[in-house]
Amino acid sequence: MGSVTPLGERLRFVPPRLGADIDVLTVARAIAANCGVESPGHIHARIARSGLLALSVPTELGGADITNDILSQALAIISAADAEAAQGLVEHFTALEFIRNAGSEEQRRALFARLDLGETFGLATSAANLDQAVTVTEDDYALRLPDDVVGSVRGDADWIVVPAVNTSGQPLLIVLRNRPNTSWEGLLRADQVVFLAQGAGNLATSVSTLLRAAVALGQKQGELSSLLIDRLAYKGAARPVIGEVFLAIELLRAQIASLAANIDAAQVGAENVTFRSVRNNAITLEILMARLGLVEGVSEDGLIASLEDDLRRQ
Repeated sequence: MGSVTPLGERLRFVPPRLGADIDVLTVARAIAANCGVESPGHIHARIARSGLLALSVPTELGGADITNDILSQALAIISAADAEAAQGLVEHFTALEFIRNAGSEEQRRALFARLDLGETFGLATSAANLDQAVTVTEDDYALRLPDDVVGSVRGDADWIVVPAVNTSGQPLLIVLRNRPNTSWEGLLRADQVVFLAQGAGNLATSVSTLLRAAVALGQKQGELSSLLIDRLAYKGAARPVIGEVFLAIELLRAQIASLAANIDAAQVGAENVTFRSVRNNAITLEILMARLGLVEGVSEDGLIASLEDDLRRQ
C-alpha cells in the first residue's frame, strides 16, 4: 500500500513497491479498467501512484527489477485499453534503461529516487531516432544542447533524458527538469550531464523495441476481443481476419518473450549475451512488426540489411 509523505508544504503520495509478478499485472489491469472512463490526466496520475514507474529499477537501487517479460505484459494490458498511455510508459522505461547505464551509483540512485515521488521520465532524441545520439557542442567552457531537442519530449513528463555525444565522441546522458513554459538557452550545468557506458545505447534501443512491440501486441489483443464480441465476427467473411489477428498475436508473443529473456541476461552481465546479440534479436522483432504492418516509415529491406551487416561482423 502507498503512503503520503510531506514534501515542503505539499503532500505527495508515495507509490507502493510492487514485487510479485501477479501484483504488477493486477495493477496494470486496474489501470486498464479505468482508461475508458477517466481523462488522460487522471490516468497519468493513477499510473504515477501505482508503483509501476519503478518496475525496471534494480533492487539494490530501490526498484522492483522485474523481468522484461512481465514488464511487456503489463504494457500490453494497458495498451489494449489506452495505447497512448502505454506509449508514454515506453518512453519512461527506455529513459530508465539509459539511466541504468549512466553515471555513478550515487547519481543513479538520486535519479531513481524521483520515482518514489511518482515522477516520470520522457525521452528526447535526435529526429525521434534512438540510434542517433544528439551532438552537444562546447560554448565558453559549457556544453550546449540543440534548441529543438527538448521540445520533442512529452509535456507531462517530469524529467527529460537525452542520449548525447560530445565533440570527442564520448557518450553522454543529459537529464533535465521538464519546464515546458520556461525559456532556456540550451546551456547545460555540470550536474545535468553524466557519462554513458559504451554499448548502453544498443541495450536501451532494444528495450524500446521490446516495449513498442508490447504496445502493438496489446492493440492486437484488443482488436481480437472486439472481433470475437462483434456478432459480424461469426460470419464466414470475418473468420480469416480473426485468424490473421490471432497469428499476429502469437508471433509477437514468441518474439517478445525471446527478446525479453535476452535483455534480462544482458542486464545482469551474462557471458553468453552481448549488447550486439540483443540488438540483433531486437531487429528481428522490428522486421516482424514491419511485416505485420504494425510500424510506419520503417524499411524492412533496411532492417534486413542492417541485420546482415551486423552478423557478418561477428
